[in-house]
Amino acid sequence: MQALLATKDSDGKEVARTLAQVAVFPDCAKKGNEPYCGRPSSDEEKAYAARNPHNATYHYTDVPIEQRRYVAGTAGTAETDVVQMIGYAVAQLRRKTPQRKKDVDLTDAEALWLLAHLVGDIHQPLHVGAKFYDKSCIKEVDPNRAGDPPTYGLGKTIAETVGGNLISLTAPGPAVPPAENLHFFWDGAAVVQAMQAAGVAGSEQDFAKLLAGAAPAGWKPKGDADGWATQWATEMIPLARDAHTRLTIKKRAKPAPVGATLNCAWEVTLDKPYQDWAKEQARLQLAKAGFRLAALLKAILEP
Repeated sequence: MQALLATKDSDGKEVARTLAQVAVFPDCAKKGNEPYCGRPSSDEEKAYAARNPHNATYHYTDVPIEQRRYVAGTAGTAETDVVQMIGYAVAQLRRKTPQRKKDVDLTDAEALWLLAHLVGDIHQPLHVGAKFYDKSCIKEVDPNRAGDPPTYGLGKTIAETVGGNLISLTAPGPAVPPAENLHFFWDGAAVVQAMQAAGVAGSEQDFAKLLAGAAPAGWKPKGDADGWATQWATEMIPLARDAHTRLTIKKRAKPAPVGATLNCAWEVTLDKPYQDWAKEQARLQLAKAGFRLAALLKAILEP
């Protein structure tokens, strides 16, 4: 694995890198992501993005929260969603020759980057489950039961919340909401609050060590590693459902942002009980993701 983590500097000297360092590469390779990465994309990341123009779709799947399990080919899933790309990277690294996907071209090093990143993504509930509405932006619908699933994307009869990205957060009075939208809350604020509650605010390394100290219940996957991503997505759907149904989501008072399906957008206020619940879930899922990534790498790299 060390060979897959290494790179070379301008003098041709091999430079060792940690798994934590390469895990951010798939995000930092996204166009316009400099504000979140704190730096421009590296030449290495640019080369990866050029060969993988759909990298942005690798990080999530949008299974309707009414569903009970992840089923490829149904509404909200995609050939290059997080489940499929974890499976693809696992097959490549296990030398199983994955089924070719259009515009997917990974080196073995990049496949490892993806696993380090995507195993985290698939344990964030809004990277797996999503809420959908009809064209009124008010009535909740399940695209798989509203008709032929492809019409949800092509005919635009179903409004997408885009994994909570179009559910903006509001706060009473002069208070500032904990994040811009529900997706960002789960991506960042919930984790920050979990770190604060653990007494390790600002130190990802200390938080990681804390989580690694005790294996969470139910973390061990079943069966062959090829099917673990499907298991994890299915496990995450009930949590994604809770992450939405614990809230009172309303049609947004302000105009929907450009590009919103059917001009629909929503808003919600997160109370303290919700945030307290979310930070506990974030801690648990991060712990599971860490142990599961270790198990996945062991299954791939050990003879």
